[in-house]
Amino acid sequence: MSMILKALSNERWLVEHNYLQTMANIAMRENDVETLATKVGKPLENTRTVEMFGDVAVIPVIGAIFRYANLFTEICGATSTERLAKELTAASGNAKVKTIVLNIDCPGGHAAGIWELAQLIRGIDKTVIAYVDDTAASGGYWIASACDHIAASKTAMVGSIGAVYTFRMVDDGVKKIEIVSSVSPKKRFDVSTEDGAAQVQTWADDLGEIFIEDVARFRGVSKKKALETFGQGDMLIADRAKRVKMIDEITTFEQLLKDIKS
Repeated sequence: MSMILKALSNERWLVEHNYLQTMANIAMRENDVETLATKVGKPLENTRTVEMFGDVAVIPVIGAIFRYANLFTEICGATSTERLAKELTAASGNAKVKTIVLNIDCPGGHAAGIWELAQLIRGIDKTVIAYVDDTAASGGYWIASACDHIAASKTAMVGSIGAVYTFRMVDDGVKKIEIVSSVSPKKRFDVSTEDGAAQVQTWADDLGEIFIEDVARFRGVSKKKALETFGQGDMLIADRAKRVKMIDEITTFEQLLKDIKS
């Protein structure tokens, strides 16, 4: 099993299930990685297309989100919290920038770094607006919720709030012997057992609590309302999302820019 596939299988994710499967399918093409690498250009130092429209800085948040930028993020058309944090910091510190727009089409991604990125967005002293072109799911919606305002296209979908842990059960035929300290009975759990599944369920529940509490606080609603009306892990089309306060406005990207400038 490749290192990439191991990461997909054993890490925690805030991402739609179908997209996670897509990334796994790409990772399983192990023999293609070197070939694909030759087709991926090296990014210019300190760049990841930030477009200026007057005094508005537009930062794309496209594809699945990983903790760090790497070859796989390029192959999958993904992004990283590391890179987004650098771009947000640069934009917020630039005197020419008055407003920041995150142009989001994101199914979610790796849980690591999402909470920190959301806090960074919330702490920026300039107006930060999220525009959802198509999808802001799971970790993608967490990022959007941290913005001061969420606009979306008429057909956009938002939500998928919650955490998912995935495990691939692989038997490589190699006999392994482990001796675990008696004070650490839960250090080596078996997710296929009732006790092991319950242990992972606790992790998912705890991470889900952090997620929903952040979203409720950012959106100015009670945790109870968020739990009841923000989809319970489902995705909501823009009209319905606006009615329950998951987004603020339905518009086009072009109209949003015009409104900001005016």
